[in-house]
Order: sequence, then structure tokens, then C-alpha cells
Amino acid sequence: MQLSVSQSEDTLEVLDIQMSDYFDNLLYLSNYIQFSEPIKAILNRNIERSEKGLTTPESNALDDIEISRNLEGLTNLLVPSYLAIVLDHGYTYTNHPNLRWADQRWEQLYAEFADTSSYGIHWIGLHPNYMEAEKEQFPYLISIAGVVKLTEKHKALQMISIHEENIRTLLKDRAFDSQQEIMLVDANGMVLSHNQHELIESGFPYYEQMKQAGSYHVVQYHQKDYLMVSHPFSYGDWSLVSLVPQRTAVGNIQKVMGNTLFILLFFFLLFLILLVLIVSLLTKPLKTLNKVIKQVRRGNLNVRSGLRGRGDIEQLGHSLDTMMDTIEHMIEQIKTVEKSKRKAELEMLQAQINPHFLFNTLNSLRLNISMNGDQTSSKLIQSLTLLLRMTFNRKNEFVPLKMEIEVIRHYLKLMNFKSNSSIDLAEDLEPSTLEFEVPCFFLQPLIENSILHGFEQKSGTITIMSKTEGNGVEICVADNGKGLTPDELQLLQAELQLTDSFETENRNKSSFTGIGIGNVYQRMHLIYGYKFLMKIENSSSGGTQITFFIPGNQEV
Repeated sequence: MQLSVSQSEDTLEVLDIQMSDYFDNLLYLSNYIQFSEPIKAILNRNIERSEKGLTTPESNALDDIEISRNLEGLTNLLVPSYLAIVLDHGYTYTNHPNLRWADQRWEQLYAEFADTSSYGIHWIGLHPNYMEAEKEQFPYLISIAGVVKLTEKHKALQMISIHEENIRTLLKDRAFDSQQEIMLVDANGMVLSHNQHELIESGFPYYEQMKQAGSYHVVQYHQKDYLMVSHPFSYGDWSLVSLVPQRTAVGNIQKVMGNTLFILLFFFLLFLILLVLIVSLLTKPLKTLNKVIKQVRRGNLNVRSGLRGRGDIEQLGHSLDTMMDTIEHMIEQIKTVEKSKRKAELEMLQAQINPHFLFNTLNSLRLNISMNGDQTSSKLIQSLTLLLRMTFNRKNEFVPLKMEIEVIRHYLKLMNFKSNSSIDLAEDLEPSTLEFEVPCFFLQPLIENSILHGFEQKSGTITIMSKTEGNGVEICVADNGKGLTPDELQLLQAELQLTDSFETENRNKSSFTGIGIGNVYQRMHLIYGYKFLMKIENSSSGGTQITFFIPGNQEV
């Protein structure tokens, strides 16, 4: 109910503002005439002629023209209205050629307002149109009247009117319901204007109740309950009244509430749809990532998320793709290594057959030669067999020092036989060092270098010494050959430095097992690290001396 009351009050307030514009124009025109000295001068001149008996139709016509000229700029800007100025001796000025009232009507109005104060405005209100030519189209006018003081003896009566149709059009336009009635009521309760033409000039039965306290009243009107809301008009003690059927008012409220609920529901559904879309957009990368992880869990390593962007989830997806690429690459590497490993194992199994056949053949030859009495050849074959067995059987990388020395003895016998030389092996080994484990075949390249490069006469002695040094063993290999020139010694030491940086090029140069001195140093350095020491120098008695320090307790 209160919503309908507020709506009616708002409608009446807007109407008050719009209707006031019409009456502001009427008041402005009335005030202009009251204070216009040129118009007063014309009217006084007309009175003087009348008193002297000099009034003629021509002089009155000239006065009409002068007054119209004075009012022309003003009336063209204002709402169309009718203006009449009447003097006490009968002269009448009008702004319309058909504007003529009966003389008794003018006399009645003049007598009614002649004694009132000038500058006062009288709200005449509604009355029939006094222009016969327009009476059928515009049956009613709303007028105001005022007195213009000319001299002490003489006054003029002015009357300004507008069509009631102008007010009625506003009332119709502002009705928010087809059953709503809006009217303008004067101080006596007469309807001055109504959005329903047939009710104009009738009496409003609830005028007295309208004056009672309260913003609205429920009245019985046309045998129905109506919601009545009134608003005082800005001029003339008039009032604006709105009548709305109570059922319509309640229906409007229900309609408004229904529309409001519909709008709320619409926006709620719209918000829900937008929320679902936003959540879907935000969770789509997560769903994609979850699918990829499930595929990876099933063993499909080729799947990728394809997520790209600056968000955390996109970055996580990109990292997962990169990780899967790396894993796939590593798996391919492992497959390649495993394939090579299987190939090497097959080759090793095949290679194991050939050494066994070779060892059996060599043993048969050695026994045959020994049975024929050639002990020297038998021993050489025995040395070769042992050396080959140690060469092929490389499962144990470390061997006791005494076994390494045993290998060197057999190797030296074969080299003497091969090169027809007589190089002796001298041993100065501390017993405590014989069980010390050393890398297999690490002394062979040194013995080979001494035989090939150290002895010009193919005779001499190679001495191997060992002693305990701290928690390790110091091993020295020396020969009494020609030794090294300073340039050769410097070059060899430079090669060892290159070997330390893993850049030696001559790795397969002149050795029985394909390992050079530089690679021996590299091998020992890789095993023992910075604790391993190797020194090459010319001995004081001639020849070359190579000294090792091998640390103990080395985990391999």
C-alpha cells in the first residue's frame, strides 16, 4: 500500500512543477502589465479622450496596435493565453479579435475587483470559454484577474486565461494506471480539471476529508474503494488529488513485487551462469592437468597438457610437460644403454669361448713341448698363458701387489724372448706391502716404456721397490738405462698435466694393453683422486725413476 501512496505522491509533485510553469507565465504577464509605464500611458490617454468626448473607433484601434506592439515580444515567448484589459468607461483591449464578453459580465467583474488593492491577483479558476468560435473545441478556461491602478480616480481590470485542455493533458500523461483519476480542485471543492473530461466542473465529495491529517485515505468512490492522495497546489489554495482503486493499488504492488522478484531471479540466474562459466574457465586447466596425470599413471608418457600462460596452473602444466619430455628422453637413453649393455654381454659371452679355447690349446702345446724336453719354450708358453689369462679375466680391478709383481715377471720373460734382450728384474719389496691391493696392470706400461725406450744395448736392470708410507704405499720403478734429456722430461711432465685435465690424445700409443703412461696416471687419479701422487725424474745413477704414492683405505 505504501508503495502505491509514494507513487501517487511522486506523480502529484511532478504535476505541481509542470502546472506551475503555466501559471508562472500568467503571473509574469500580469506583473508586466501592472508595472509597464508605456501601457499605462496608452490607457491614461484613452481615458482623457473619453472624458473630453474625443473618442473615436480609429483612436481606439491605434491604442490597440500600440498595446499589442508593447506585448508582442512577451506573448510570443509565453504559453498561448487570452488577455483582456477593460477600462471603467467601456474601452476593452484584447489580444484576440474574437474575444468579446457581454457588457454585463465585464461590469460584474469590474464591480467585484474595483475596490481591491492593485498588485493583487485573483484566482478566478474555471469558467466557460467566452469565445464563441472556440467554445466547442475548448469549452473551459482557467483565468486569473488583477487591477491596474492608473490614476487616483481610474483603474483598469486585466484578465488572463489559458485553455483547461492544457492542464487536462498533463493530468492524462501523468496517470500511471488507466483506472487512476487525477484532478485539480479549488478551495470550494469544485473540480477545475480532470483527466476524465465529463467530471470537470463537478463537486468533489471528499474535499473535507482530504483536508484531514494523513498522507492518504481510503474512500468509497463510484461504489468502489479508492486510495485517495492529495497534494497542495502552489497557487490559489487549490489542490491536486489522485484516486486509485484499492484493488488496483494492491495489484500494482503485487505486480511490482512480481517484477522485482523476476528481475532478482533473472540476475541471480545470470550471476549463476557467469559464476559457472568463470569457475569452468578457472578449473579447465586443472581438469586438463588431472587427465594428463591419469594418463601418465596408466603408463602413457606421450601425453602432454599443452597448457601455456602466466597463471600458476599453466606454469605447473608447462613444467609437467617439460618434465615428461625429460623423462621420455632419459628413458630413450636408458633403452639405448640397456641395448648396448645386452650387446656387450652377448659379445662377452662369445669372447669367453675364444679365450678358453686359446688357453686349452696353449696348455696342450706347453705339455707337448715339455714332454719333448724343451723346458724354455714350455716356460714361455706358461708365462704367455698366465699373462693372457690375467688380461682376459678383468673382473677384479684390484689385485694384491705380489700378484701384480708376478704378472710383471712373466711379462718381462716374454719381452726378453721377443726382443732377444737380457733385462733383469730386481725387487726390493717390504713384506707388509705385498698384500696391499693395487689396480691391475698399472705397472705394465712403465715396464714396457723402460724396455722399449730406456735400454740401447738391450740389457740392464729394472728395479721395483715398495715401502709403507703413512697409511699408503710408495712404489718406485727405476731402470739403469739412458734416462731422459731435460726436454724429454719436460715434455713428459707436460703430457701428464694434459692427462690430468682429461685431454690426452695418444691414449692407444705403444703399450701391450693399449694404455699409455698418461692414461695410467689418469686411471690412478680417477681412482684415488688428489691423494694419489706420481713423480717422474732421472735417477742419480742414470736411467729414469717413476715414484707413486697410493693412499690406503680407498673405497672403490
